[in-house]
Amino acid sequence: MGSIKHLEYRGNHPDLVNGQSYTYREFAKVAGVSYRTFVSRAFNKRFISDAELVPLNTHKIPKQWKNRPDLTISRMETYLDQVSQNWLRKSL
Repeated sequence: MGSIKHLEYRGNHPDLVNGQSYTYREFAKVAGVSYRTFVSRAFNKRFISDAELVPLNTHKIPKQWKNRPDLTISRMETYLDQVSQNWLRKSL
């Protein structure tokens, strides 16, 4: 079984003590982000500062990156396809 990694905190956050070591999960809880998000933030860091503890800024994500459903797609290509489907749905 692996060991739990602890990183030293250097900063002025009210919930953390300067110079104390904390786990990724404790840092993520204080920052208000998920565990995996914080692990990627702390990659190759020897200590954690206040810069890594900022919450997510979802309003800064570009609108081009957001997944929007394409509502212009129609299941029926033509009027004749729609009429045909209406007749095929009728019970015999």
